[in-house]
Amino acid sequence: MCAAFKASNLDPGGFAEYVRVPAPNVRYATFRVPPHVSDEAASFVEPLACCLRAVRRARVQPGDTVVVVGLGSIGCLFVQLFKRAGAAVVGADALPDRAVFARADSAPTRRGRLRSRRRRSESSPRAAAPTMSSSPAAARRCSRGRRGRARRGSVHYFAGGGGDTLPLPLETLYHRELTITATYSSSPSDLAEAFRLIAGGGVEVERLITHRVPLASLAAGVDLMRRREALKVYVTP
Repeated sequence: MCAAFKASNLDPGGFAEYVRVPAPNVRYATFRVPPHVSDEAASFVEPLACCLRAVRRARVQPGDTVVVVGLGSIGCLFVQLFKRAGAAVVGADALPDRAVFARADSAPTRRGRLRSRRRRSESSPRAAAPTMSSSPAAARRCSRGRRGRARRGSVHYFAGGGGDTLPLPLETLYHRELTITATYSSSPSDLAEAFRLIAGGGVEVERLITHRVPLASLAAGVDLMRRREALKVYVTP
């Protein structure tokens, strides 16, 4: 939420061949990549930092049950981080192929398994349900999963999205004492922690890259993502 952080931008940013980096970014958020870390792995420092911030904001505790809605590259990072936090993790995605990546991190993803784990979470004292989606429908589904004896559950809204209304009834928030949290970007300390995790092998990232394209083929890489045919596209400058 730092005003200086929000005012700093890479110029021109995006997928330019060269970018101008402001001095504060170099001072506080630039890391020397060791020889054993590939450029591809290093490119995950920023998204992983955003996920780390979300995990802290969601206040997930050991023994919680977490439902990760959306198993793209970000969702797969969340699966690993929540398991590191000691939570039981369930993954959900409309694309069956994406479950393969989540299963490698030991997150049950099949529908029958999801129902079974959800029933257990509803009888536990606390069940966190961070949702990695900008879809209001996903947030509504997470809130419905808090019925039964579940208490003090939470929904974390990670991605941005359109709309100007809360997709959850106030009555639901009140009677179930739900907590809604959200995160925007990351901080220099989040970036430093993400870099340490990647450099130390604490989080597996390279297997999440399913396609590699040169900068000249950027449009093709973006199209792969829009059609949801790629998990993560690495663009080589």
